[in-house]
Amino acid sequence: MNRIAPVGFLGIAMVLVGAAQALAATPAAGPGDAEGTGQTAPPVSEIAEIVVTAQRRSEPLQSVPVSVTAATGAQLQSVGISTTQDLNLVTPGLTVPQVAGYTQPHIRGVGSSTNGPGLEQPVATYIDGVYLGFAPASLLTLNNIDRIEVLKGPQGTLFGRNATGGLIQVVTKDPSQNFSGAANVTYANYQDTVGDLYVTGGLTQRLAADAAVRYEHQNEAWGTNLATGSSIGQLNHDLAARTKFLLQANDSTTIRVALDYEDKVSSRDVQHLGRQYPGTFDNPFFGGPYPMGGPFDINNNINPVNTLQSGGAAVQINQDFAHFSLQSISAYRTSRSNLLLDTDATPADILEIAGIASNEQFTQELQLASNSPGPLNWVSGLYYYHAIDQWEPLDINFGPSIVSPVAGVPVTIDERDGEHTNSIAAYAQGTYQIFPDTHLTVGARFTHEKRDIEGNFAFIVAGTPVATTPIPPPNSGIPGSLDFNRLTYRVALDHQFTPDVLGYISYNTGFKSGGYNLAVPSNPPYSPETIGAAEVGLKTEFFDRRLRVNGAAYDYSYKNIQVGRYVDGNESIYNGASAKIYGADLDAEAILFSGFSITGGFSYTHARFDSFPLADYVVPINGCVPPPGGVCSAPADGKQLPFAPTATFNIGGDYKLTSALGSFEFNVTYYRSDRFFAAPDNVAYQPSYDLVNASATWSDTNDHYLLKLWGKNLGKTIYATSLIEAGQGEEVSLGAPRTYGVTVGVKF
Repeated sequence: MNRIAPVGFLGIAMVLVGAAQALAATPAAGPGDAEGTGQTAPPVSEIAEIVVTAQRRSEPLQSVPVSVTAATGAQLQSVGISTTQDLNLVTPGLTVPQVAGYTQPHIRGVGSSTNGPGLEQPVATYIDGVYLGFAPASLLTLNNIDRIEVLKGPQGTLFGRNATGGLIQVVTKDPSQNFSGAANVTYANYQDTVGDLYVTGGLTQRLAADAAVRYEHQNEAWGTNLATGSSIGQLNHDLAARTKFLLQANDSTTIRVALDYEDKVSSRDVQHLGRQYPGTFDNPFFGGPYPMGGPFDINNNINPVNTLQSGGAAVQINQDFAHFSLQSISAYRTSRSNLLLDTDATPADILEIAGIASNEQFTQELQLASNSPGPLNWVSGLYYYHAIDQWEPLDINFGPSIVSPVAGVPVTIDERDGEHTNSIAAYAQGTYQIFPDTHLTVGARFTHEKRDIEGNFAFIVAGTPVATTPIPPPNSGIPGSLDFNRLTYRVALDHQFTPDVLGYISYNTGFKSGGYNLAVPSNPPYSPETIGAAEVGLKTEFFDRRLRVNGAAYDYSYKNIQVGRYVDGNESIYNGASAKIYGADLDAEAILFSGFSITGGFSYTHARFDSFPLADYVVPINGCVPPPGGVCSAPADGKQLPFAPTATFNIGGDYKLTSALGSFEFNVTYYRSDRFFAAPDNVAYQPSYDLVNASATWSDTNDHYLLKLWGKNLGKTIYATSLIEAGQGEEVSLGAPRTYGVTVGVKF
């Protein structure tokens, strides 16, 4: 047996604790003579403490018995992380595909490769405590980010639904009474221009406000549509804005009001035809094979482009009482995206999809938490989620070819349907000090959720409607509403072995709710997926906080997995059987000498289906022969889960030098990912790849001005950020080519 059981994890943890205590006893090196100066070098600085809210309260990262990777806004800027997709550079075990402007994060092999109305992700995204049913990628580009926390493993107790894999939590800066701000202008290759501004200050003695605005326009595209001669792989524009008001009503009452908006038009994540299978449209029968040009080129009879408008408002009220605090978070969000896709991926007029997806959501959370010293800390709450997700419409357009439902005649299937979701949950978690330095945590959450579907689809031949069918279709066996009830829980035991060494062992459960396939309403609804996760971890600091090493090992039982499928260009979800996932990850940070620090991380994930008898296959296997453009069913037992590379690794170095001319900072970051697959049949895959980013920054002696030279993907790696396996072939969205530029900034 080559898998590690949770009991084995505890044994490993005890060995590591012994090593940690031995290292902690080693005396720290004292200051020495600065080389070549004859003077004493300044003392080595310590690693900054990061406060996180992984347990719905503010706590030091090293005191939280949860596997968390956290990065401050300053660290993100230093590494050059400006989008959600870049988070994998500093987070072991995280991959972040992006399609049509929305993120599809995967953590430790748990995630989803679909997005659309009602298709939420199993790795949840929160901004300032507000859950986003849809996570626009550009919200991370704003320069008011205080920190980002990536919580690994199911978070079904305190965060609830749709967090089977974990969550990404973005925490923005609070406004300040002191007037200040920062502005940056960036110019990069491909004639890419970016401007961002952040301003904050007091409006009255008790009211402060801030505003963050970012605009980007890329004038030169990465590639060309060979069929039309138009540019492709271009960011036409991306405008993101966020403002927050902070009212200190009195000494015990704090009110925050936040507003955000995004408007984006892009063809950067357009799909390119990759590996082709039997049944692809790029064959002699349809006039092919067609030239496809370079890696960033396409050959489509239409110019695919995605547009996105989204925005939201949130009100957070915090009230402190003598022995507890009350928090209320009310939020409304809306988004609307337009999708245009040449599904056959050729210049022939065969099949295309045009859709408008809309989402509205309202959330309300009430939370009570202890705030007085004592052996028991607790938090409890009520949570309500309401959403309306719709296609307005989704048009599947068949050209006048043999593929059309009416051979040789153009046909459109016009779908206009929506899903209503109402979810309510109650939760509580308490941590009790059972012995000195030893704590027991127990928590539970009960969730009730109901989903309803309604709509219709029309069959249109040569522009004339010939039939309209209600959704759900009559006699289809698909119910008009679905109900789910789930109890999720957490049990954890942690012990502070020394002031700098914390060990913990935990068991957590989570679930992602079921729902309807709005894009393919004739398909059956999908059921909830569930996960149980055992984890053991260590959080350590050595040498007067100049070395931090945090590690965790885990073992998951993942059942009724929601798997994405793409048939005739439409995405939907069906339930796989079960999988076993186990592995370990490690985060480390060290200050080697004054001004020079390194960070790194490593993740090993063994993620395999242990029972999946009816998986989709796009190529023939063991007598299973898919029809042209379709799939057939065969076992996928032992196959690797999608978007679950076995190993990922990152390391970065940062050197800061202060002189009479100002300060200089140099950063180099390296990231490597093992191969990962697109679907359970393990046919389409992204090979192992490497990325290297680097930057050099100068700031004046007063830290008012900066000049930064930077480069990303310096090795010009061609790699997939999204990988779709469909009957018409492998469709790939690519990461950015090598980019480089200069940033000029001012602080005031």
